Amino acid sequence: MICIGIDIGLTGAVAAVDSRGSCQVADIPVRQDGNTNRIDGRALILMLRNFLPADGSGIVLFEDVRARPDGNGGSHGNTMHSQGSLMRSRGIVEAVLDIQRVRVEVVQPQVWKRAFGLLGKKKDDARITAMELYPLRKHELRLKKFHNRGDAILIAHFGLGKYA
Repeated sequence: MICIGIDIGLTGAVAAVDSRGSCQVADIPVRQDGNTNRIDGRALILMLRNFLPADGSGIVLFEDVRARPDGNGGSHGNTMHSQGSLMRSRGIVEAVLDIQRVRVEVVQPQVWKRAFGLLGKKKDDARITAMELYPLRKHELRLKKFHNRGDAILIAHFGLGKYA
């Protein structure tokens, strides 16, 4: 079975892991749309077809991203622009997955992070955990800026353990 994990966002990533221990990871394809960027839905479809052949058995998990308004100047909210971009990205991913007709599960960030002991940890800890699980992907996870790739790999690995 192949499990695909998607860390949604313009700097997000897509990872595919299977029950034999192989792993692929790539950044979410993005294209310019006027003065802003957005996820390239067509390129994402092609990527998913490459990761999950039509005759293959698989599942796609993506993190349940939500808008988090910053009501009182706190550090946990997002600007209106960031919220809009995140929800647009989620909508594109959901549309692509509908078109692909693949089994989809939405996972809460706290759930998959808890499974790896990452609750309350730094973003970079997920990247390090992913390198430990898939040492052949170290070159694709070598920089701290690749933390989204680590998240995508761990979401996929979580799905493999839960749904395979």
